[in-house]
Amino acid sequence: MGERGPGRVAVIIPARNEELSIGPVVAEVRRLHPEFEIIVIDDASTDSTSDVALDSGATVLSAPIGLGYGGAVHAGLKFAHGRDFDLVILMDADGQHDPAYIGTLIEGARKYDMVIGSRFMGVESYDIPVVRRLGMWVFSGIASGITGQRITDTSSGFQALRRNVLGLFALGSYPVDFPDADTIIWVARHGFRVGEVAVKMHARTAGTSMISGLGASLKYVLKMPLSILVTLLRIPSPQREEEAP
Repeated sequence: MGERGPGRVAVIIPARNEELSIGPVVAEVRRLHPEFEIIVIDDASTDSTSDVALDSGATVLSAPIGLGYGGAVHAGLKFAHGRDFDLVILMDADGQHDPAYIGTLIEGARKYDMVIGSRFMGVESYDIPVVRRLGMWVFSGIASGITGQRITDTSSGFQALRRNVLGLFALGSYPVDFPDADTIIWVARHGFRVGEVAVKMHARTAGTSMISGLGASLKYVLKMPLSILVTLLRIPSPQREEEAP
């Protein structure tokens, strides 16, 4: 990116049944960054999420069947890569991710190829249940040990991805449910730079999470160690010249 700025930026927002929150989120991103393209991936919503997002100024891609959180993100990454964006911002539709910190992520992308917005780096954020926070702490510790880079919030979906990491995910595989420590480790294994910046997060404003509930939490705890193991066994793929660090 250098001193010329981030280039063409896309903001990707996966959403499922977020008609009460998606409008204000899109409108605030549009107000702060009118030059960015906002892409909402409507994951087979049964409410008016798609219409509200369109009315708020977003480009909407509507999935005919539920893709899951990671599947929706992957669809957005493929779309952004195909349209040659230089930088992608990932954020949630529920109001948890504060658009005021998009600039902080972009500034981090001057140094890192994958920037994670961490809620645990000194900026006051909403309270997280103890059990869930323990899981975050464990997987963040594993990711830190493997990558050699201090990672505090592997579960954060508030991220910035430069063109090289965008290509890695768009042209390869991506978790359909819980992109977490496994994706961070995969990026680091390709020699790309991973880092964190401090952001503020809020409690969701309405609706329910795409990855909420006891069953989803148990699946996350059981699946993530296996996914990390598989990631360590995989052979990093050769990167095209445009995707080199």
